[in-house]
Amino acid sequence: MNRWLPIAFFVLFPVCGLTATTADPIAGLPPGYVSEVLDNGLRVSILPDADNTVVATEVWYHVGSANEEPHNRGFAHLFEHMMFGKTTNHDKDEYANHHDRYGGEIGATTSFDETVYFSRIAPEYHTRVLELEADRMVHLVLDEENLENEKRIVSEELRLRTENDPFSRVGVAAMKAVFGEHPYAEMPSGTREDVATATLERCRAFYDRYYRPRNAHLVIVGPVDPAKKLAEVRRLFGSLPAEGVTPKDVPPLTGWDYPDETTLEEDLPPAKFAILGFAMPLPASDEYWAIALMQQLLVGGAVDPFEESLVKRRHEAVYARTNWMSFRRGSALIFTAAFLPYRSEKKAFRLMEQTRGELARMEWLTNESLASAKRTLIRRDTNAIYYAGPRAHNIGRAQWWLGDETLAFGTNDRVRAVTRDQVEDAFRTYVIEATPIRVFMTPEKVPVRVWLLGWLYPLFNR
Repeated sequence: MNRWLPIAFFVLFPVCGLTATTADPIAGLPPGYVSEVLDNGLRVSILPDADNTVVATEVWYHVGSANEEPHNRGFAHLFEHMMFGKTTNHDKDEYANHHDRYGGEIGATTSFDETVYFSRIAPEYHTRVLELEADRMVHLVLDEENLENEKRIVSEELRLRTENDPFSRVGVAAMKAVFGEHPYAEMPSGTREDVATATLERCRAFYDRYYRPRNAHLVIVGPVDPAKKLAEVRRLFGSLPAEGVTPKDVPPLTGWDYPDETTLEEDLPPAKFAILGFAMPLPASDEYWAIALMQQLLVGGAVDPFEESLVKRRHEAVYARTNWMSFRRGSALIFTAAFLPYRSEKKAFRLMEQTRGELARMEWLTNESLASAKRTLIRRDTNAIYYAGPRAHNIGRAQWWLGDETLAFGTNDRVRAVTRDQVEDAFRTYVIEATPIRVFMTPEKVPVRVWLLGWLYPLFNR
């Protein structure tokens, strides 16, 4: 399965776009596209595509780590595994065996905002997939054997991916320190302590509350007859009970009360790390595409303007990088720099602020660089339309993140319409004129040779 991996503080989540509530074709969308909300709350979107050889199915459960409470931390990640267990009607391996038998592919991913299960399989074997998805939506068997087995698997994942990686450990600590009581403070992977204390009773309560039709979006893309497939979905899912609870919404990142500065001492390599973070507005904001292009220009290109200034031209840091974190309720631009351990906190931030001032001259934003960024976003969107899986994923994310599944289409026109002034205005508003969130991290131990000889680094790194 395709597991979500929390690598330190710097995770890039792509955002794409979104909702319709009718089973009739929708004007301006691909021919045959239908969308409907069943009486039990399940949203269904079907896009027929005769050119594809497989049917892509995605079930978006609108529950992630941001919806967890103190007594069920890590449960979204745990259920990413447990949902492949047995049901009252099928054996544990039936879902996987069906795809293995007929050349299909399955997987799942957990994030802060959702848990997504996906299937790719030839059209003649797709009905069985829907039967299995409907079954595990309400009939998953939760017993001690299943729970203990998945707890062991998740604990091993955490050991390999987080506990044995100092940067991941630091990332977890930084997220908690900066976000505080905000739901995004908790990483989707959870912790070994969370997993160890999970009880069968609390797992059943979590499943009964959130894994229900009202919190799910079923997306189907591929060589299907939309009317027949919708009838099939109604037959298999329509009778499922309209139970459960819709999680309360997560507060936006903009407007949250962050600490002005956070200092941490962690198990780091012998260097000091300084971070400047800037909160961005909701994906559904009017500035979405200008911010998306700003992200591409600062993060996605061959040249990182922040690194170019601080490290390559001025040689003031040993490492620098611009990162981007995307959430359903906002995103964050993050400037990170690593300094030798003799560098003071005050000097480190002063050097980073000087670099921010250089970026304010907008030398990185030219007509040519903007045109290149637009070509990149358009190419990605164009490539996606040839594959059923990415198209299904774009529809699911558009509905959940932007509130309108129809925004999964027509991306190219929206990208082309963004002007250079709009990108500059977004950067000035949310980066130059904003007060940054500051994080400074120092290593617990520094070898004597680094203290004695580290000052020579800038002389040779030219």
